Amino acid sequence: MEQSTEAISSNLKGYRENRNLSLDQLSDLTGVSKSMLRQIETGQSNPTITTIWKIANGLRVSFTSLLKKPTIKANVKSFCEEKPLTAESEHYRVFPLIPFDPQRPHETYYLEVDPGTVFHGEPHKGNVYEYVFVTQGSLEVVVDGKAFRVNEKEFLQFQADCPHEYRCLGNAMTTAIMQISYTT
Repeated sequence: MEQSTEAISSNLKGYRENRNLSLDQLSDLTGVSKSMLRQIETGQSNPTITTIWKIANGLRVSFTSLLKKPTIKANVKSFCEEKPLTAESEHYRVFPLIPFDPQRPHETYYLEVDPGTVFHGEPHKGNVYEYVFVTQGSLEVVVDGKAFRVNEKEFLQFQADCPHEYRCLGNAMTTAIMQISYTT
């Protein structure tokens, strides 16, 4: 049960701090005393189901969002740990790094593009931006008919609601980090 207490403690404190609420303000919202909230946040109290429901209702969050264990706080992984998504006869490889999550409206990929390869990207629907950070080599990115050369240690940002393509320039593989951001 101690792990649940740790999760509740961490989640409650995170919600309160992200909303810039004092313990007094949180108490007013939830109907739970300031001293009880402090005890929960510091892990000194294991709250009842009724108390957790009061907090969830006051914060307008799901009951389970207060119970879930926090995701890994630190983890070293290889860019190429997952199986890549491929195109252009496997000469364009995309490795998922950070998947989309409604709490974090972006996703991140590692790209490998072989020499002479061109990948044609479909327009994204909505207010979507792509950020391409070249880590090795050079990449030509054509956005709505206009070409941009992006060299090593440079990046390009563009609204991705139009046709776009990626072309490896030079005789060596180009690598990049691509982030897709979904804004409202």
